[in-house]
Amino acid sequence: MDRLDALQALVLSTRLGSFAAAARELGVTRSQISKLIASLETEYGGALFVRSTRAIALTSAGATLHDYAVDLLAIAAEARESMAAIRGAVAGPLRVNAPMSFGKLVLAPLLSEFLALHPRVELRVELNDRMLDPYETGFDLTLRIAQLPDSSLAARRLCDVRRAVYAAPAYLRAHGTPASPKALKSHRCLNYAHVNKGHIWHLGRGRETAHVAVGGPLCANNGDLLVEAAVAGAGLILQPEFLAAKHLAAGRLVPVLPQWQESPEIALYALYPATRRVPVTVRALIDHLAAALPQAMSAVEAPRR
Repeated sequence: MDRLDALQALVLSTRLGSFAAAARELGVTRSQISKLIASLETEYGGALFVRSTRAIALTSAGATLHDYAVDLLAIAAEARESMAAIRGAVAGPLRVNAPMSFGKLVLAPLLSEFLALHPRVELRVELNDRMLDPYETGFDLTLRIAQLPDSSLAARRLCDVRRAVYAAPAYLRAHGTPASPKALKSHRCLNYAHVNKGHIWHLGRGRETAHVAVGGPLCANNGDLLVEAAVAGAGLILQPEFLAAKHLAAGRLVPVLPQWQESPEIALYALYPATRRVPVTVRALIDHLAAALPQAMSAVEAPRR
């Protein structure tokens, strides 16, 4: 019997909780799964599962072999992907998570280009602005606009993302234009976050920095919503230039404190599990985005100039 098939049966049975469920996943019979597990137990000289009428559980020997099996199956998958890449065929499923506004405005056409280059990739994309853990959610690649915190994830910086303060001319006529970061305290500031408290805007001008606690009538976890609220005159925003660009070009928004920008600057990062074996599909998409994003961001921001 094929050793990789047996190891896959071990891993799937553990994850799904039964031989029957593993059989359904692989499209084989339960007896075939039992034979594969029995072959491993014969080869390694001990029981791998404690069996009952209701469930199965790994023995200590089974748990040890399971960990090796996960690594061996990953190596086998990497070998298949690498050989496919040598033949010019990047293929297989790829799950990607990205911010909502960035995904719609910038990422969508780049993914279309990527699929044209690699038509055998099966891309699954989820757009949201939550900070999801790729380990828990099963994403192969997560794109995030942030100041990157310490993490167990590997990261590649793809491009800078400039954020600055903007407001509608009507708002400034009604409430005045702040002359310094400190003056932001007396203004209606629209905040990007998941909670409506403790908002601090970090701004910089050369070597000078300012950290201002601000408040206002609206807090949301989506940049597009905040930009549209600012256009309607609800208050000031600290948002990426690429989101504000079309409104700046049309005069619906204007820069506030134009010499000041968010400091330290944030960037777009590609995050993925920190392992030695990065799937070929993940590497291919990261390389594509790293090459294409500078021009794509410039095109989105161009109306501002």
